[in-house]
Amino acid sequence: MESRVEIRHLRAFVAVVEAGSFSAGARTLKVSQPALSQNVALLEQSLDRHLLNRGPCGVSPTPAGTAFLGEARLLIRRFERALAMMANFAPEADSVLRMAVSADITVQPLTEALAKLAASPFRNTAVRISQMPCPAQSVALKKGELEIALMTEHPPADGLDVALVAEEPLGVVLAVEDVQRLSLRGSDLRLDELSNLTWLGFPRSDSPAWHDHVLAVLRNHGVATNVETSDATELAAAVRFAQLSMGGRFALTPRGNTQDLPPTLRWMPLVGEPLTRRTWTAWPAWSTRRDLGLLVAAMEMNSAQ
Repeated sequence: MESRVEIRHLRAFVAVVEAGSFSAGARTLKVSQPALSQNVALLEQSLDRHLLNRGPCGVSPTPAGTAFLGEARLLIRRFERALAMMANFAPEADSVLRMAVSADITVQPLTEALAKLAASPFRNTAVRISQMPCPAQSVALKKGELEIALMTEHPPADGLDVALVAEEPLGVVLAVEDVQRLSLRGSDLRLDELSNLTWLGFPRSDSPAWHDHVLAVLRNHGVATNVETSDATELAAAVRFAQLSMGGRFALTPRGNTQDLPPTLRWMPLVGEPLTRRTWTAWPAWSTRRDLGLLVAAMEMNSAQ
């Protein structure tokens, strides 16, 4: 049995059992019901066991679920006790934590986690962030040149610990004139309707596995495979918007990255959510840094909400 159980899965299972329903459990954890249901389903899939009986009168644990419930509660208490114990240790003064990020990542898990780090006993930790392609990040982590990385493809697990911190369905950004010319509707855009446009993507060297996956999905939907690459850093956002505003191109991005779109551009969701961008954090498996542990735990907790 391959273990893929995470603390958020255990929290979700215990909350549902104690509340008696998925909706009440979601309110207890202050998360959405679909997110809670997904965490429970992932737990049952990882354990290869049905843990809950779902019926019109509510939810109750199966025999396997009843047996697992006590252990799950114990693990959650030990996890919380471990975090509390570490918080009581005095952090090293003026520590430096070197972090690298991919060009095309979501910033929300990182910004919220850094805010928690700044409000913790490790507030003196100086986080130095640089941008680096995913393959180079993995190499730098294994050489001890980085303490942590955020990347858009799952790194090799050899010598590294890895956690998924974000999953975001991608939509499409394109020029308003292209929306009008193609007679597209905001609620039912399909990838195949973009077959005459060029994907304004990112260099393959930044994230080879993610780049190849996107291309494969586009090909499967009949979208032309010609790609125009663009630097995806924040400094290049205005140039990227200008390229899209010229027409004939589209970019793929989650809804959360569209607050600053100019009026010449429009974001549209994709039917069936055929592309989901995932962001992983990775760090050396031998690391014992407590400030790093707090940062990773904060990103994992944000991903469960």
